[in-house]
Amino acid sequence: MQNDQKILEDIENYVSILKKYNETTNIYSRSAYDRLAFHIKDSQIIANLIGNQQQRVVDMGSGSGLPSIVIAICNPTSTVIAVESKNRKRLFLHLAKKELRLTNFHVHEGDVQSYLAQSKEKKEKIDIYTAKAFAPLYKIEKILNTMRKTAYKLIVPYSVDQVKDHDKDHEIHTQIDENDMKYHYLIREHVAQRS
Repeated sequence: MQNDQKILEDIENYVSILKKYNETTNIYSRSAYDRLAFHIKDSQIIANLIGNQQQRVVDMGSGSGLPSIVIAICNPTSTVIAVESKNRKRLFLHLAKKELRLTNFHVHEGDVQSYLAQSKEKKEKIDIYTAKAFAPLYKIEKILNTMRKTAYKLIVPYSVDQVKDHDKDHEIHTQIDENDMKYHYLIREHVAQRS
């Protein structure tokens, strides 16, 4: 990860940009502002799990940029692609990219299926997928398994309720922060499928 002070400043700037944009265009529930610090920390942990190295990271259903923008801030060596189907949210993602000068951050103009089809056609290797509040795990895996035949890692944040109800065949990784707050993640390595 790059300089911690710069990361914190960029994340603070991101939050300011988000709140200002959200005054006129609702992309993040104002009633959830009290949970924003949790979601930022959650995104920082995901960035740390990914690591700052040359790799392609795709965030499915990026919404307001959590975790994609935070991943791009924390891991400037990684290429981060935010996939978002809603125009008002894509406009925000473009604005944040410009304001934060994130040269490693890109926004796909369309949904996940169109991105995956495009990347398959271009033979782009995707190393890691993230999916925060995108869809249930079985739907995420169905989308990825029908479109991708290459190896990849999937990181999905889980809520406390999802941890209680999860399929016991899948290990949940838990991180505890300095305030004893628990963050849960399903991390899966997918091997390449033979043609």
